[in-house]
Amino acid sequence: MRSLDLYVTLIAAIMFAVLGITGKASQEVVTSGILAVLALVGFSLLRIRAQSDKINTSLGDMGARPSADRFFAEVDDGEEIKRMISSSREVWLHGWTLELHLVSYAGEIRKAVAKGVHIKILVMEPGSTAMTVAATEAENRSAGDLSSNLEANLRRLLTPPSGPVSGKLEIKTLTHVPHCTVIASDPSSDQGKIIMRIATFQADHWQRPTFAVTRQNDARWYEFFKNQFEKKWESATPYGSVP
Repeated sequence: MRSLDLYVTLIAAIMFAVLGITGKASQEVVTSGILAVLALVGFSLLRIRAQSDKINTSLGDMGARPSADRFFAEVDDGEEIKRMISSSREVWLHGWTLELHLVSYAGEIRKAVAKGVHIKILVMEPGSTAMTVAATEAENRSAGDLSSNLEANLRRLLTPPSGPVSGKLEIKTLTHVPHCTVIASDPSSDQGKIIMRIATFQADHWQRPTFAVTRQNDARWYEFFKNQFEKKWESATPYGSVP
């Protein structure tokens, strides 16, 4: 019952009680007043019950395990990735060959490096046994095809720029197949964000479970995924850099 309802009901009850005791009102009036007060109390109790049911439902929803559909997406946001590359101080890109990323965002990567962004790219080593394994998991792709496309994309990124470069591009390779794709912006800052795309087996590229963690909201798992990349980076083989 709201405070106003409580005060009104209390005052009405006192008034009818006084009138009944002093005999200044007929029994019919007092009885009618009491019935009105009881009706108000009943109405308020029903409203409290409805509010209580809503609260219990909300608490139940909070305690239940959320649907995975609310956590995973099927694709990453291309416009968001462009903003991450262009507006961050440091960017990490990690995956099998990052074929779509290295083609779609090549311009943003080169511009970002020129103006001062530090970009780290970590991919599989072209021609390695990892490529053979990846080809069996990819859909309608051969190891040779994966390797040649990756080498071509890396060569384009490593082409010396025509103007001054304030940032740095580092590329390293691994001899094993990564479990996921990683896209991170300013990973060491308080505003750091990491987008993860889980690797799949012979599935369409656009149906890969994708999720994001931030340092502010997911500190524990953010540090876990950040440390995983750093360990891989330290164990990887340098491929090339700009400048």
